[in-house]
Amino acid sequence: MRSTAHLYRDRGREQVEDMMEQGMPFGHVEDVIETLRLPSEHKAALWLLAWSMRDPVIALQDARLTIDLVAANGGRR
Repeated sequence: MRSTAHLYRDRGREQVEDMMEQGMPFGHVEDVIETLRLPSEHKAALWLLAWSMRDPVIALQDARLTIDLVAANGGRR
C-alpha cells in the first residue's frame, strides 16, 4: 500500500500537469501548489515541474528580467 504522501504527491503532479497543459496562469498554479499538504521539498519539485512546462519564450524573458533586477540591486539581499 502506498503512503498518503505518495498519493498527495502523485495527485499534485497530475494536477500541476493538467493545469499547465490547460494554459492556467502560472501564478494560479503556484497558489494551488502552496495549498497542497506536502513537505516543502515536494512543493518545490512541483513548482519546478510547472516552471519547466511554461512557454520557453516567457520563461526566458522572466529569467532575463530576474538577472537584470539582481544586477540593478548590486547582488544585495
